[in-house]
Amino acid sequence: MTEKSINQYYDRLNEIENIGDLGDLPYIKNLPRKDQRIPPRKKSANKSETSREYILAELAEQSDDVSTFEFTYKAARHEHGWLIDSLGGFYEQHWIDDVLRMIKGGKEASVYQCSANQSTLEDFIAAKVYRPRRFRNLKNDHLYREGRARLDSEGAAILDHGTLNAMDQRTEYGLRMMHTSWMQHEFQTMKLLHAAGADVPVPYACDNNAILMSYIGGVALAAPTMNQIDLDLDESTHLFRRVIENVDIMLANDRIHGDLSAYNILYWDGEITIIDFPQAISPEENRSAYAIFERDLTRICEYFARQGVDVKPRSIAADMWTSHRHRFSPDVHPGLLDDQDVDDLAYWKSISNPDGRG
Repeated sequence: MTEKSINQYYDRLNEIENIGDLGDLPYIKNLPRKDQRIPPRKKSANKSETSREYILAELAEQSDDVSTFEFTYKAARHEHGWLIDSLGGFYEQHWIDDVLRMIKGGKEASVYQCSANQSTLEDFIAAKVYRPRRFRNLKNDHLYREGRARLDSEGAAILDHGTLNAMDQRTEYGLRMMHTSWMQHEFQTMKLLHAAGADVPVPYACDNNAILMSYIGGVALAAPTMNQIDLDLDESTHLFRRVIENVDIMLANDRIHGDLSAYNILYWDGEITIIDFPQAISPEENRSAYAIFERDLTRICEYFARQGVDVKPRSIAADMWTSHRHRFSPDVHPGLLDDQDVDDLAYWKSISNPDGRG
């Protein structure tokens, strides 16, 4: 078959509305007739369904642009803008379809129950939305930031000296990056602990100003924190052991919660879920690690003691700490010390000249 006849053949194909009507098409040499027969295409029952107007209407209904993001939760004007800015990207990415209500409000962040997109195979997703950066109080964060990597929006350690210097100088850009690092640290800690088998929410995504995680609770009632729950002795004993197992998992994965108490443990259907990890620290890289760890255990034991469990927090803390071979007085890198701080200078002198000579 010549090139001209081939072109004519395909031109004819394009002219025929029903591709099954091939009766007068030229025969293709060296190709069996049975291989030239193409099954007829079924015509649409409603031809108008493929019209331009129909397609545009379908696309409009499926639009996932943030401009179409409207939600059930009745937020005040400023909060509404804050939620659009913080959760709009997740709406466009088909994580969530609606914001239903606030579960928990806080000075640093608020948590919302969201209707999950069907692609997630979940009914609900919890969104922890950090408050606008200009309202964040960073004054006391240094206790928890000590010794841990500063993270970018992808969760990777920041190596750029200009960015690190901006964070040290607390410029406007530096404060934004500190905020990002604080939020990413929580997300990465949750991923680490979830993979290790700890009872923490499933971390789904982190972007802009919010973290998406699994929702704990029912349709109309989110899981309460344990400080709102009174337990019988048998259940208290069981759940105390489970909390201690979680603390042990954290320690085995180089993490201390840093703010653990009955206020940061959810209770639902007889199970616990530990939440809120932005201040988590390393037991080896923070000078205050053991004091913070012992405080976590003390707070937990205080709650379970009120439920009738016989607990000895200082003994539990010391035994668990030494079982993971952590030092009670860890070595301190000179870079972590402040040469303008009297206590830091005294500490450095004590470890660099323990005999007091010279």
